[in-house]
Amino acid sequence: MTDKKSQDIDLQEEAGAKFHRGSALSIFASDRQEDFVALLLAMLIALGVYFFV
Repeated sequence: MTDKKSQDIDLQEEAGAKFHRGSALSIFASDRQEDFVALLLAMLIALGVYFFV
């Protein structure tokens, strides 16, 4: 059996609406840090495609 409370770990409420912000298992301390790392990786991939293809 599954514990129903385990599904609410990442449940947040904003403006009266409840939503899941994503996985509770993350290696990043904040969403902003995760966004910057994703942006950096996207830029590196784009530069790699630009210079090598």
